[in-house]
Amino acid sequence: MVLLSAENAKSEDDFAGRERPAPGKYHVIVNHAEEKGSKKKGTPGLEVEFQILAGDTDGQLGKTIPLFLSYIGGDDGKSKTCIDRVTRLALCVGVLHAGEAREPDWQEAIGRELVIEVEAQEYPDANGQMKMGAQVSFMGFWSLGNQAVATVPRDTDSPGMRQLAKAGGPVNRPPAGKSDGNAKAAGNAPNQAARSQTPAVTAATGGGPAAASTAARGKYADL
Repeated sequence: MVLLSAENAKSEDDFAGRERPAPGKYHVIVNHAEEKGSKKKGTPGLEVEFQILAGDTDGQLGKTIPLFLSYIGGDDGKSKTCIDRVTRLALCVGVLHAGEAREPDWQEAIGRELVIEVEAQEYPDANGQMKMGAQVSFMGFWSLGNQAVATVPRDTDSPGMRQLAKAGGPVNRPPAGKSDGNAKAAGNAPNQAARSQTPAVTAATGGGPAAASTAARGKYADL
């Protein structure tokens, strides 16, 4: 037997499964990162899950979105593109730095922060009917300090944003009415255990040598 609780529910509609985020750009934290084979074919790649801290679309705080990044494509050119995609993500979360060539430890990515883009996706369900969903866009990753996403609302109290500010990077406060951060007061905050893992500033944040040195340590003891 298993204990079931519907104490805070109004109907069965409250148990509809995890809804993916709406299209938009989001400040996220990495909840999960692990090298493994794909579910269908066993193709080697990287399995990741992101959780939203803030963004430019309202009502998305705390939602998660999974992603599998394959290491292999249909030919040599596509395989290179796949690896370029993984490399971009590695740079954004600081498990790889510009000028390096190495095998990253993806466990170090857990708890780190970046900006991602979510786009609409059409897919067939189990019955072959086409439905609309969402996915992370192919190269939709940016480090927190990248000026290309400077206008994306952030959770400025997050460890990553606090460290970025200390390193001399921008702190972009969300426009009034656009931040999901206010929802935390209503008890809708994302996984606090995940957020407690302090992220590193990547080499792309523009924080200079001090920021890069801090990133290499992987932790911020002074926060």
